[in-house]
Amino acid sequence: MQEDIKVIDLIIEMVDARAPQATRNPDIDRLGKGKGRIIILNKADMADEKSNKEWKEYYVSQGCECMYMDSRKKADMRELMACIDRASAE
Repeated sequence: MQEDIKVIDLIIEMVDARAPQATRNPDIDRLGKGKGRIIILNKADMADEKSNKEWKEYYVSQGCECMYMDSRKKADMRELMACIDRASAE
C-alpha cells in the first residue's frame, strides 16, 4: 500500500458510522498525508443522527470531504460521485 499510494490523488475511506474511529485503517492518515480525502460514514441510517453530525463536522474540520451513506442505495452512489467531483476539484 505504501508504494501504491504514491500515484493516488484521492483516498476514499469507508467506515462504519456506528464506530467510525474503530473501523478506520490506522495507517491511512500517515500514508495519505497531503492527499485528497473522502470519509464515507456507511450505515449512517443505523447510527445515531447526532453522532453522525458530530463525526461529519470533525472530519470536515480535518480537511476531509465527508458524507453519509447506505451502500445499498443507488441515490447514495450518485452523491458519492458528486463528493468525488468536489474533492478532486483542485
